[in-house]
Amino acid sequence: MLNPRALALGLIATLLSLPLFAQSQSDKDLLERIRKEEATNSQIMKTMHMFTDVYGPRLTGSPNHKAAAEWAVKQMTAWGLSNAHLEPWDFGHVGWLNERFSGMIVAPVKDVLTCEVLAWTPSTRGPVTAKAYQMILPDRPTQDQLTAFFETQKTKVRGKIVMAGKHTVPPIELNPPAKRLTDEEAAQRYSPNARPFATPTPSPTPAPGTPAPLTNRQIDEQLNAFLKANGALTRRFPKAACADR
Repeated sequence: MLNPRALALGLIATLLSLPLFAQSQSDKDLLERIRKEEATNSQIMKTMHMFTDVYGPRLTGSPNHKAAAEWAVKQMTAWGLSNAHLEPWDFGHVGWLNERFSGMIVAPVKDVLTCEVLAWTPSTRGPVTAKAYQMILPDRPTQDQLTAFFETQKTKVRGKIVMAGKHTVPPIELNPPAKRLTDEEAAQRYSPNARPFATPTPSPTPAPGTPAPLTNRQIDEQLNAFLKANGALTRRFPKAACADR
């Protein structure tokens, strides 16, 4: 006599194994076709070539961005997709393209500056020649401290090329750095008794009732508005200065 429990377990095992037996030859052929399509007709590298080499950098709102998007619509339509189209959206900036930029020191020495233009910054009205003024902002100011500092700078920035921020003097290294770790350095870093990496110092927490310092973004936004309102010609970010000047 058959055990009902054993019979039930057998039926369940049979049902669970049916998908394995039901895998037809057509399923195998389909997987093979997918692998062959990927190996012989892949469009990945061509697509990347069009987006990176042909259209290059694609800042949002730039002509390159628009041209790349239009190519994508055309290509997807050619692949058989329907209703491929572009839709407008407002991201808070106007269209922008850096056509050309150059900066030179004309006095007391003559030299060419290596500069980059920040995205979406407006252009000057033709070439600008003016004296440079370095504005070193207070460190981690509160709103009252920043406002008071700006009051002292109004007459100093008018008609000037403002270098906002501290410059960095690159160190002079007469001896090239070693290309490998010494045995002592490797032991300090990788041995079982390796020294722990230094923990970054957290920003100090303001005392209760003390105004919190402004964030870098808040300072930057207010600085741009201040320079524009007070007649500064352009703004620069000083990154490095030669040690012999």
